[in-house]
Amino acid sequence: MSLELLPKTNRSARSIVIKWIISFFFIVLILQFWKIFSLNSSYDQGLFLQEIWNTWQGRAYESTLASELSAPVKFYGEVPVLGYRHLAQHFTPLLIIWTPLVGILGVWALPIIQVSVLAIAGWILFLLGKEHLPSQLAGWIACSFFTTGTVIGPSLENFHDLCVIPLLVFSLLLGISKNQKYLFLIPATLLPLVREDVGILSFGIGLWMVIRRPSWKLLGIGLCLYSLLSVLLITNWIMPIFGSELKERFLQERFAQYLNNESGGTIDVLIAMARQPLLLIKELIYPPASTLRLFVTLGLPLVFIPIISLDSWLLIALPLFIALSSQGGNALSVHLRFMLYLVPGVFAGSIFWWSKRTHLFNKYKFQNIWKICISIALFFSIIGNPHRSLSAVIPDSIQPWVHIPVYRQFQRGKEAKKIFSLIPDEASVAAETHLIPQLAEREILIRFPESYTFKDRNGSLQKPDYIISQPSYNKDYGKAFRHHARWVIRSGDRMKSLIENNQYGVFICDKKTIVLKKGLADTKEKQQCLTREINRNQREIFNYYGDNFARE
Repeated sequence: MSLELLPKTNRSARSIVIKWIISFFFIVLILQFWKIFSLNSSYDQGLFLQEIWNTWQGRAYESTLASELSAPVKFYGEVPVLGYRHLAQHFTPLLIIWTPLVGILGVWALPIIQVSVLAIAGWILFLLGKEHLPSQLAGWIACSFFTTGTVIGPSLENFHDLCVIPLLVFSLLLGISKNQKYLFLIPATLLPLVREDVGILSFGIGLWMVIRRPSWKLLGIGLCLYSLLSVLLITNWIMPIFGSELKERFLQERFAQYLNNESGGTIDVLIAMARQPLLLIKELIYPPASTLRLFVTLGLPLVFIPIISLDSWLLIALPLFIALSSQGGNALSVHLRFMLYLVPGVFAGSIFWWSKRTHLFNKYKFQNIWKICISIALFFSIIGNPHRSLSAVIPDSIQPWVHIPVYRQFQRGKEAKKIFSLIPDEASVAAETHLIPQLAEREILIRFPESYTFKDRNGSLQKPDYIISQPSYNKDYGKAFRHHARWVIRSGDRMKSLIENNQYGVFICDKKTIVLKKGLADTKEKQQCLTREINRNQREIFNYYGDNFARE
């Protein structure tokens, strides 16, 4: 995407924006496909695939992978449960619309969905811009959309339910701009159904309508009421039907500092914030470096216009408040899905700011400055290697050096496909995280070594038919990423124990992959191979970290 491919005239804007959209779509889609094939995708990619695939099979929103993240499993020592519905963690009814495509295309459907809706969102942004601005300026804003890390990062991330937010918000605002109520009402109705907390974003849009669009004031009030009631109803009454994860896990992970580590719902969190204003102010400011980086990343591709745009501030105020007031690094990480709460307001607010100042754009010096900002934004988006999407050419770590060449990544992907073809589709499987995305089209899949048992629908403890481990894969990353090193130790120890107890036999063993099969009679040769490969990989980890590493 050369920066010379920015609209130079109003006439050229449409064709150039289309070129950017097509380039974005194919480049990101190829990278997503490569991530899955080369085993660089991870847990959530498999979780959403299993959930949507189960829905296609008539088991709506069920996922054993989601069950592993439930409060009973994470906090109380329970095991994953067959029949668990992900709705306890995130209320995502809109996911059901993707079930036919997943049923047809399987694992490759989710990247197509995610990249497509974000690419289309860029086109809707261009149409929104043209309602208020000359086509050339609208084109520059649309092209900027595809260069920011807050769009590129979430596009390359594991599949997530938030990918439709920019499309819905831009469509809603386009409906307002064109004075077409149906175009407003459809996305306005759907937004709170994307996920339980998206109602906070749509509530903010309603407030913006009341303040900045007087002719839409009544509909703005209606959107506020609908959004507020949706959030309260979903979080306090609907989600608890499926499980206690919202109170016991998600709100605790983000807002425990206000609740004094006690469980509580959304209303409890808001009351606790109001009672501790000094703590709230502190959380909104700290950590200052992360907060500053967030604002720079949001504003840079638009020459920092969002920083001075009242409309941008009003549109992002509530989701930004949630991000700044919560704890944990994810909320402020500019390459993660949570940025999509902020992206629509940032870009739409810039359009509204420009609508009264288009004369500034015609200054040649300003356009050069904008090009520089776009170049810097795109450069940092790429060198950050978001979600290891460019690991074929960019090292995963510099110190210590970790880089798996493209030919080795291709080889391990090809070898993994051969292994997967030997596992029956109906078999229950426990596999390591990087293997999960390509194995998720099955009813029972759990993460190894974290889990190696599950409960069936009758509540009886069961063991999976197959266990798949790749200690050499995790060893390759182990020196730079301690969680990979831990998997080498724990997976190896667990497999040795299962073999010694005669619960499993060695089905496949080579330098890359070990597969255990329940009830299989072992051969001495395969047992020796398993012991040799486990010991070899564990030895490298212990040599690097020390013999006490596994007991940290």
